[in-house]
Amino acid sequence: MPQRGDTNYDKLHKLRPFLERISHNFQKALNPNECMAVDESMIKFKGRSSIKQYLPRKPTKRGYKVWVLADKSGYAWTLDIYTGKNDNAVKKKLGERVVKDFSENIKGKDHRVHFDNYFSSPDLLRDLKENKIHACGTVNPSRKSLPMLKSDKEMKRDDYDWATSNTGLSVMKWKDKRSVHLLSNFHDPTQRTEVTRKKKDGNEMKVSCHIALSDYNTNVNCVDKFDQLKGVYETDRKSRKWWHRTFWYFIDATVVNALEMKLPKMTLKDFRREIARDLVTPALVALRGKKRSLSSHLRFNKKKPNVPKSVRLESSSHQPERPTRRSCAACSSKKQQIRTDWMCSVCKVPLCLGKRKTCFQDYHAS
Repeated sequence: MPQRGDTNYDKLHKLRPFLERISHNFQKALNPNECMAVDESMIKFKGRSSIKQYLPRKPTKRGYKVWVLADKSGYAWTLDIYTGKNDNAVKKKLGERVVKDFSENIKGKDHRVHFDNYFSSPDLLRDLKENKIHACGTVNPSRKSLPMLKSDKEMKRDDYDWATSNTGLSVMKWKDKRSVHLLSNFHDPTQRTEVTRKKKDGNEMKVSCHIALSDYNTNVNCVDKFDQLKGVYETDRKSRKWWHRTFWYFIDATVVNALEMKLPKMTLKDFRREIARDLVTPALVALRGKKRSLSSHLRFNKKKPNVPKSVRLESSSHQPERPTRRSCAACSSKKQQIRTDWMCSVCKVPLCLGKRKTCFQDYHAS
């Protein structure tokens, strides 16, 4: 590891090869959805570390901050851990640089990227538009280069104001209970839609707003969906070593991303069970000659046994043995009962074996 002060010094030196490899695989494995979002995620850590951050508005307030670019399904396409200031130098326009770095591999593909006011600025959206990337986000009205719009005192609920630039940017202001400022490089500020709001008495009413705001509210929660899926069955292991938390965070992220690619679709719990079973299958099959039985790891139906493919197709450990005479699991049916003297020693499933019967071979071939 390079010494502190060296040009190649990296606070994530221990994990850097792992992080680069896994981030490359995330981008290689799946083409992202058209709608994407950039936001912050947190790795919980309460110990002492120079890269630990404090974000009071996040559910996890203390830990490592991770920049995430995720698509609408919750697939985390790009992740990067924030390591803080280098040599105590103040980093200007940090949010802009994060979005620009993340959007390098989606240039010219007309993706729609959404983010909050920490990242957005007129310069950023102008640069993204030149690279054929649609972008939309809330914006702080005190940002430079923004035009003056109506003040809050001049506006009532459901009122709006907007302005456009000669570079194709639109600035919109909508008054609800509070004022909302939006910045977009592809929305038409004159297009309107309706949203539902509640009155003080609890009744609902329809109010009109910019279509850009409705689009933003629908697609900005991509990273939140990723965090939600990752946190349901999170690998929560306490450790004094700073890199343990980071390592397990990316392992959980890998499981969530793999779930989005899984066909047919299944629940996250069943998918994690399937991963665990596939990982321990070689060891389970190797126990065939010992007293320990596989029956506790296999799920049986009332009619026919159901052995997972990971067990059924594992290596050549499956050998025939003679138990009591039972109905064949492959060719026997209610109309025609076919009994056999043979059973698989690993799967514990009765199967026909003979010159004219190939149930044993067929059952372990597909």
